[in-house]
Amino acid sequence: MSKTVVNRPFKFGEKDRREFIVQDSDVSLATINDTSGNIIFLGRAKAGTLVSENKWQIRKLQYDSNKSVIRQTWPQDSFSNASTDYEFIWSSITALTITGISQGNPGVATVSDLGTLQNGDKVVIQSVVGMTEVNFDGSNIYTVANIAAGPKTFELSGINTTAYTLYTSGGSVTHSEAINYTYS
Repeated sequence: MSKTVVNRPFKFGEKDRREFIVQDSDVSLATINDTSGNIIFLGRAKAGTLVSENKWQIRKLQYDSNKSVIRQTWPQDSFSNASTDYEFIWSSITALTITGISQGNPGVATVSDLGTLQNGDKVVIQSVVGMTEVNFDGSNIYTVANIAAGPKTFELSGINTTAYTLYTSGGSVTHSEAINYTYS
């Protein structure tokens, strides 16, 4: 007979006893959703935990064509094992504001500030008007290449946007730790 182990964060109850957190009202939640509103990246931590603290349980969800969850994967820990422990950082990085995306091969995104973005970072793009093909659909995670400081641009490595709709306005680039972990 196997024993199921559940990893849950703790809170301190009456007389400082450790108690399992069992309700969502006792936890902080963080998500990155696709264009249909499906949660793709989901993070949980004890209520009040900062997104930059390594106290998050994170998972990546995949859906079938009926929008039912078909797979859950977990980030790899320092031993390259998938981990459900509360040991990860959700994000210590502020989303970047997009001011333009070119129709080119590869597409080039212009942002108001590069922040801590680095070549090789994995990013998702959300809320773009016009060139909606780049908005995060649950699978289109882009790799950053050829960052330029003036103007503040980066390439969407290997992405040909020449046939995409013309960029009109808006959009943000999220490049948090949650996206850049290796999931298995």
